[in-house]
Amino acid sequence: MKRKTLTTAVLAGLTGVAGMVSVSNAVNLNPDGLGQVLLYPYYSARGDNDTLISIVNTTDNAKSVKVRFLEALNSREVLDFNLYMSAYDVWVAAITATDAGGGQILIPDSSCTVPYFFGNDTLAAGETEADRLGQQDFLSFGYAGDGGPQEIERTASGYIEVIEMGTLVDLTNGSATAATHVLTDAGDGSGELPRPADCAQLVGAWTSVGASDGYWVVDQDVDHEPPSGGLFGAASIINVPSGTMFSYTADAIDGFVQGRILHTDPGSIFPNLNSGDDVSNVFIGGVVDTRQWTDPVEAVSATVLYNTVMNEYVVDPSINAQSEWVVNFPTKRFYVDPEFAIDTTPVAPFTSTWGPDGACEVVDFEFWDREEAPANPVIIGPIVSPPPPDGPGPNDFELCYEANVIRFADGASAPDATEILAEPRFTTFPVLDSGFTDGWVRFSFDNATRPASDPSTGSLVEYLGLPTIGFWVNTYSNGTLGGGTVLANYGGTFKHRGSRDLQAFVPPSP
Repeated sequence: MKRKTLTTAVLAGLTGVAGMVSVSNAVNLNPDGLGQVLLYPYYSARGDNDTLISIVNTTDNAKSVKVRFLEALNSREVLDFNLYMSAYDVWVAAITATDAGGGQILIPDSSCTVPYFFGNDTLAAGETEADRLGQQDFLSFGYAGDGGPQEIERTASGYIEVIEMGTLVDLTNGSATAATHVLTDAGDGSGELPRPADCAQLVGAWTSVGASDGYWVVDQDVDHEPPSGGLFGAASIINVPSGTMFSYTADAIDGFVQGRILHTDPGSIFPNLNSGDDVSNVFIGGVVDTRQWTDPVEAVSATVLYNTVMNEYVVDPSINAQSEWVVNFPTKRFYVDPEFAIDTTPVAPFTSTWGPDGACEVVDFEFWDREEAPANPVIIGPIVSPPPPDGPGPNDFELCYEANVIRFADGASAPDATEILAEPRFTTFPVLDSGFTDGWVRFSFDNATRPASDPSTGSLVEYLGLPTIGFWVNTYSNGTLGGGTVLANYGGTFKHRGSRDLQAFVPPSP
């Protein structure tokens, strides 16, 4: 089939060489923030919040990237599409609320997406660049009938996955000279927005017209080599009426796949976090521990699996302080949701299956104030047998969703939605009250994974904990000047800290 190669018309500066493969030889969490996979723990389009996101390609290679938005309760897709980035490119977008109460993306960026959200590149009469935003509402089809809330409002909070599918190369011509971006002028000084030279070509590559198929419909690996990494990303949750902005960097998974191309059509749910390699490298106790897992997603889980998660909180009323934690289990759907589960659900380390109330995990917690005093120590005396069923006790609570928001209380009753991120009470959100105005908290996860083997020795271990990412977000306001009027709001985000542990696997007795 005769076809027009990608880079000669769209992607400039490629030499036909994909570049060096990542030095990582197994799935790992890159502390430098660069990788093939980016995980953004939370987005919000609730309560006047908007979320701004960016993806940066730091390499001199063009890339095809899957961008996926997942709702917070059960990680069902609300939108995904293909993004095609040129060398050194940056793609940006905003997540904001629709009139119907759901989420949507607004895209001011010129990078090519398929589907292409801009339509006609030419500015209409009287139109300015500020008017030209690509737009797409989030969709509810993915969670239809899953037992959770079915309203479009469910799409207004969640998290984001970005997966590099491949390195784009021109294998036919070997070089390319066309400009990646062009700026044309009709001669009247109005000009057009800078756009990639031919995004329509990429759309056409995925389009079938009658008996004629686009070249990616015929062969999705055309002009691709395996992923080469080098992506990083960030997000900011901004609330204009409140005058606050909370920023964080995306967690970067590197070595996700070696020697394979993952390029798929824009309507596919693949690749996902179970599409990579099944060997992980995890830094534990000063040593890199290498393990081979039963399923690829378990290697991703291992890189972010913690037996304790720790952070601070401040709820001091004298400075109008509020604190919330985001605790995200980014791979949970593969363990608890029958639609995606890698085995009969639930799969260790998770212990419950998705249902109308979520898939709840019991979390032990301990509070300390800033002077190392523990909060409300619980004394447990002897009890008669049989004991009550396991469940949340005095120092326990439950996390039931994929992306959880935890509100730290100031002694007042819990509202219908959290004050900062505006996460609503679908069923409930956890509220923790230590009686202190500030201090720190440690969550403990006692769960154990399925056993994994050392590729060199075959020895089996279990990792302890749950795959967790997230951050603490806090706000303060100054209302002491100007007759009690709030003059300034302040806020920040702080990544969770954690510890890792493993134990030798002992097979159960027959």
